[in-house]
Amino acid sequence: MDPLNSKNDGIHPETTLEFSMNQPIESDMRCPRCQRALLPRAVHDVEVNGCDGCGGLFVRRGELNRVAEPTDGDLEFSTLDHESFQHEDLNPPTDCLECPGSRMHKVEFNIYTGIILDHCERCGGFWLDGPELERINAEVRRLNEQSADQRSPAMLWFAQFIWNLPR
Repeated sequence: MDPLNSKNDGIHPETTLEFSMNQPIESDMRCPRCQRALLPRAVHDVEVNGCDGCGGLFVRRGELNRVAEPTDGDLEFSTLDHESFQHEDLNPPTDCLECPGSRMHKVEFNIYTGIILDHCERCGGFWLDGPELERINAEVRRLNEQSADQRSPAMLWFAQFIWNLPR
């Protein structure tokens, strides 16, 4: 496999991004943003379809959890749980790349992140515009750091003890 070294495409530098020689070079899928043919790529050893022009990626159900940086939570569930599908985005909604005639809905990655993804309710796939995977990875890193910084049980006991002291 030949690594794709020509540009970052919005993917974290440590992310493995390769063309796959096991599949045809060009798929039948077209980028919803620039209409180029999507190319099979490996991101963290997961085969996805990506656009060489704008850096967008189409990931199938379950693949968002595998292409993003590791975390204890389920990124797809936290994105779709209690979702209103009412989000403004710079890009217009697009049809699903796998489900002809199915319109993708705008969903906010996690909550209060401002990262708006396109999601197909029928197949569960996501379209990530160029910089969105890197933004997702930055948010996952932030959440992982925040989780690691949470107080230990001993520290929590001490804080409760101090709080309950007579004033």
